[in-house]
Amino acid sequence: MYNMALIERCLSDYGALPVATQVSPNDQMQNQWYLEVGRSAVEVILAGLMSSYVPQVNRVLDLPCGHGRVLRHLVRMFPTAEFHACDLDADGVRYCAEQFGAVPVVSRPELSEVDFGTKYDLIWVGSLFTHVAEPQCRSWLAHLAKFLTARGIVVATMHGRWSQSVHQRMPYIGEDRWQEIVNGYHARGYGYADYVSSESVDHVPGNYGISLARPSAILSMLEHLEGIRVFSYSERAWADHQDVVVYGKPAVDEAW
Repeated sequence: MYNMALIERCLSDYGALPVATQVSPNDQMQNQWYLEVGRSAVEVILAGLMSSYVPQVNRVLDLPCGHGRVLRHLVRMFPTAEFHACDLDADGVRYCAEQFGAVPVVSRPELSEVDFGTKYDLIWVGSLFTHVAEPQCRSWLAHLAKFLTARGIVVATMHGRWSQSVHQRMPYIGEDRWQEIVNGYHARGYGYADYVSSESVDHVPGNYGISLARPSAILSMLEHLEGIRVFSYSERAWADHQDVVVYGKPAVDEAW
């Protein structure tokens, strides 16, 4: 059973001080939903803690951290924790270190080459797997599991079936590429296409794009990871948009 005292303390700490509203001028995620999206991450992380057996949160990894859209909320929710902020965008990593006291970790295009050198009670992965091909998704889910404490969890977001409706209103990518993604989604449960140069995002390498995944495809990947279990999968949970999966330790056949 989850630690009720931990949940109550998180809620109390989060409400004790206001969340920082100053945003870096270099933050490309700025829009009218900026603070609400960060606040929604608090909700799904709390739900993740309630579905798992994390006894306390002493060290947190935010990946990709950007310029702290979510981190500004997490430092309020876990005021005594140590935070590591990781991203390919070195300016964003630097901003998170300066503004939120995080340990800076500049990532690599191939995430499995990054050795974090420690273990985390919580790894928040907000909109990373939404931009990578199936082999990367499978490999990186496994890689992050290596850096969990004995009861640590990963809370990660995905583009699920609701994203097909989102694309009709706010396209993620050009229509020809989107059709390629949808074809893969229907054929294998996981569709992906690279951005073209005109759609690419600054600080993001060329082998990134848009993915679309069925819950069954993600769960199948996680079922094969030794030493972990799936705690929950929630559709459209982050900001009424992306799906959220929670996985971690202890394994399904281990006592807690």
